[in-house]
Amino acid sequence: MERWREVASRQWGAVGRDQLRLAGLSDDAIWRLIKEELLIEVLPRVYRVGGTAEHWNQSLMAACLWGGDAAVASHRSAAALWSFEGFRGENNGPLEITSPKQKCFPGRFRLYRAEVAPVFATRKLGIPVTNAFRTVRDLVFVLDQERANQLLDEALRKGLVSMEALWRMVRLEAGPGRRGVGVLRRLLEERDPDYQPSASRFQAEVRALLTRAGLTFVEEFVVTDSEGNFVARVDFLIDDAPVVVEADGRATHSSKLDWEHDLARRNGVTAQGLAVIHATKDRVRNHPDELLAEIFQARERHVRRRA
Repeated sequence: MERWREVASRQWGAVGRDQLRLAGLSDDAIWRLIKEELLIEVLPRVYRVGGTAEHWNQSLMAACLWGGDAAVASHRSAAALWSFEGFRGENNGPLEITSPKQKCFPGRFRLYRAEVAPVFATRKLGIPVTNAFRTVRDLVFVLDQERANQLLDEALRKGLVSMEALWRMVRLEAGPGRRGVGVLRRLLEERDPDYQPSASRFQAEVRALLTRAGLTFVEEFVVTDSEGNFVARVDFLIDDAPVVVEADGRATHSSKLDWEHDLARRNGVTAQGLAVIHATKDRVRNHPDELLAEIFQARERHVRRRA
């Protein structure tokens, strides 16, 4: 295989003019390839190999090639490469890169003009991209507060970042002109140093609802029997009452086996004297007052019995 084709094959069928020259092609040879439609210009000095399918990864790679050696996919494009929930590549994903390049912007994608230090850059699927830390920092600046909180929790939950390392990044990047650092600092200040995110995005919604209602609780509480044997791990145990709140994100069970397992699990929890209240998405999002009233009523019943 010709050297320039090898380069393009590693880059989703995209190749830059400088790379073609490094592969040994003269300007005349490049012109002949263009004339024969073996190369098709997609951006200034960036080409798609003729016959290759056009797709999102290729377009993003081409944008990075246009941006130069220091260019990286960033923001929403980086989120798609990191598989953050709600961010898609393919046909529906935005093309966003960060590059210090100043001239001749073609306007076919979004360009953030900045320098990304090598320590905050990596590759995903062969495409240069901001690492998880820098991606989180960039995104919290352009998202609304609720979505930024969800993104930060997801990154923590997946182990892509840690509270300690994020704080180090904030201190390293502190200073004027550092977009997103101030927002990230505020999000971190809202969390304890040993903060652990909820197991799911919906469970985080339930936690926020309980917190706003003034309830204190233990999340991911392990229920044991009188001999210390494991019974179940529950989503929330109200601090001052034997009341469990389960975040039921699924509307239905996927199989009879799932249904039987959940029923046995609930029976084991109630056998330990715990009241179980199920927080479904409909109740949390459309009827939160009714759900909270049920929780407070269960809590009050326990208080009256204890008195």
